[in-house]
This record gives sequence, structure tokens and C-alpha cells, in this order.
Amino acid sequence: MNLADSPGRVSPATAMKAQDSMSIQNDNEYKVEAAENMDELSNSNHYCTKMDNVGPAETIDDARRFAPVKQLDEKHGDTTKSISVDKLKGGGSDVSFEGEAGVCKGMQMHLTRKVTLVLSKVLPAVWDARDFVSYGEIARYIAIKDHVLFVYAEKSDPNYIYTVPLGSLKAVKENAKKPHKRSLTVSPGYGGGKDRQDSSMVNVLLLDARDKLAYQIAFNTKNDAESPDRFILAVQYVNIAEKKEEKVQVQKE
Repeated sequence: MNLADSPGRVSPATAMKAQDSMSIQNDNEYKVEAAENMDELSNSNHYCTKMDNVGPAETIDDARRFAPVKQLDEKHGDTTKSISVDKLKGGGSDVSFEGEAGVCKGMQMHLTRKVTLVLSKVLPAVWDARDFVSYGEIARYIAIKDHVLFVYAEKSDPNYIYTVPLGSLKAVKENAKKPHKRSLTVSPGYGGGKDRQDSSMVNVLLLDARDKLAYQIAFNTKNDAESPDRFILAVQYVNIAEKKEEKVQVQKE
């Protein structure tokens, strides 16, 4: 068998320093200029100019001095057409009820809510059968006059938000143990379902002729324990007066 001859000894590697490129040696871009004298820079108007002395800040005693007074004095609404609570009480007829209460239309049914209602029956521990809302979210100031419920955001507001005719609605105090299927749990506490209702919250339901929930009025009885009953009596008075007017109208015809 023929074998290849062993290789000879190899000399150690050597390297030579590369020469500088002529283009770099002759290129002025690679040269660093000497720093300028900073004393000359400070005395030269070319580089900086002396600023004028700044006077003390002026205190503004009257904010309207620099404000757009003309725009501020413009009327942003016709106050002669507004109906505040005080103006409502100053009319010919009396206000049969007024006070603070939460106002809402109850549970709004949509596809997602219908699905969760079905799931609440299958998995009540996961899905709550009732919707809930805090009292602060729906808190309003309400007043009843001339068969109409006036709803204000606050008592001091110059005008009401909306009105609700009460002639065709009846007021019913909700049974906390058997709540209306479309009412909301107000100011929920611990627990689930109807048990989450705060014990101090009392709901009065305004129902139409088919017992369909039109509005839910929530009263915080910590401040006034008799407010739900006084509201119900006021609505009942409206219903009686409305029926009398209808009877008189029929007799005239």
C-alpha cells in the first residue's frame, strides 16, 4: 500500500504594516482644527448679544382685566323660558312631590343581555341574572306637577332634563324579594342577584297598562324613609285626576 509523503516544515507567518492611503493624508476633512479662544467668543457680538433686563412679574388682581369680557357677558340661554324647581313651585298649581331619587328605564334588552340571561339560569354562580347600577350614576332631583314628572340633574339647575307624563302610569313599590324582571339592582352590596340590593334602597316602578316597566325610581331611605310612599300617593292622585278629566270629556261628547 502506497502512502503519501509527510509534508515539510512550514515557516511562521509574517505581516507587513500597510501604508497610509494618500487620499486620507491629503483630505482636509480628517484634520482637526484648533479650538478658538473662548475669551474672544464672549466679547464678540457675532456669537451672542446681551439681553435686556427683565422686569418683575405683574400680579393680576382682576382676572377679567385680560379676559374676553364681551364673550363672558353674553347670554348663553334664554332664562325667561327656563323652568327651575323654584319657578315650578311658583305657578298656579302646587308641586305634589319633590325630592332626590335615582331615575332610570330599567334593564335594556339586547342580544347580549338575552344570552347572559340564559346563561344565568345554567350557571348562576358565574352569570348574574340582574343588571346593577350605582345610585350616584342615576341620582336626579324630581318634582311632580300638573300630571307630569319633571326630572332635573340637580335641584339648583335652571331647567329640567326631561319630563314624564304620569297620567297613564301607575306607581308600585317593588318587592325586594320578588323584583321586576326588567328592574335594576341599585347600589349593589355583597351577594348575588336580588340579594345584592342595598337594604336602604327602595324602588318604585312606574308601569304602563300592560305592567311593562316604563321608569324605575330609586329612593335612598336613609335620608327620608317616607319618600317612596309620598311619591306613590302623588302618582295615585295624578291617576285619579286623570280619570276624572277623561270622564268629564266623555260626558261633554
